[in-house]
Amino acid sequence: MPQIVRLGGILVGIILIGVVGYTLIEGWPLDDSLYMTIISLTTVGYGEIHPLSRTGRMFTAFLLMLGVGSVFYVMASIAENMIEGRVRQIFGRRKRVRELENIHNHHIVCGYGKIGNIISHEFEREGKPFVVIENNPEKAASLNEEGILVVQGDATKDQTLIQAGIERANGLIGSMPTDAENVYVTLSARRLNPNLFIVARADDDNAIPILKDAGANRVVSPNMMGGHRMAESLLRPKLASFFDAIAGYTSKDWDFEETTVLDGSKLVGLPIRESQIGQETGVYVIAVRRAGTMIFNPGANFIIQSGDTLFAMGRPEQIESLKKNYLQETQDP
Repeated sequence: MPQIVRLGGILVGIILIGVVGYTLIEGWPLDDSLYMTIISLTTVGYGEIHPLSRTGRMFTAFLLMLGVGSVFYVMASIAENMIEGRVRQIFGRRKRVRELENIHNHHIVCGYGKIGNIISHEFEREGKPFVVIENNPEKAASLNEEGILVVQGDATKDQTLIQAGIERANGLIGSMPTDAENVYVTLSARRLNPNLFIVARADDDNAIPILKDAGANRVVSPNMMGGHRMAESLLRPKLASFFDAIAGYTSKDWDFEETTVLDGSKLVGLPIRESQIGQETGVYVIAVRRAGTMIFNPGANFIIQSGDTLFAMGRPEQIESLKKNYLQETQDP
């Protein structure tokens, strides 16, 4: 755009020079001066509209030397930009196709509305590979200019999901505008990749069980979540402040693990103190879910049983140590 403005400014400047020159030198009206300037610059050869004085002929020669070269330069620059733009478009399309063919273990974001925008920025902040599926051509083109890997198409269609590499993906987020679209995306995604971890958005609470039945691992209701968060800010402001604080840190700073203790695990029957989880890995067991009941901040004497779900928090390397030495099953996507 700046180059087009510059080229347009050159043309306008030369035309103004011609109009002002003929008006001052020959005393012609503005319309005659403009017409003479245009036919001179375009070299159409219609001839002089009024007899030129000696000074006028000299000015015309100067205008031709200055203007004709400039006009050809502007036209050549415009043609060059058009050709280069087309070439960049072709090579850019081929580059995106190669990137889509080679991407693995990524996440797919279906729909780039307000929710999809926030999700994509979080993935960028975390340095996680992801692909956006967006049906709006203008929005898809804008994402492409920002360097975001995007597939322009309908996320409810199998071919679009396949183009986004769903068979090689780790997770998918359904953030389409309607619950019906998210249900359809979830059904298609689950069929194309049975091992995919799917998170779906629900605007209507009645859609939550439908999305789970369709194959979503987790369903998030922005309205319900926002309402709970606002209530927590008043009822438990310190807890809300804590969650706001840790939300600003990336997975490079801390990580979270949720896993179920299986039969045969060496943790079964041991109090947390004797399990040596904290001492050997450095993680904190912040809660245990047993038979649908959450037990927060279990004490050192809390006895781990088969079927318990442990919630642990720590640095990434501490979580890896926990997985390697203690855990037999993980539920993370």
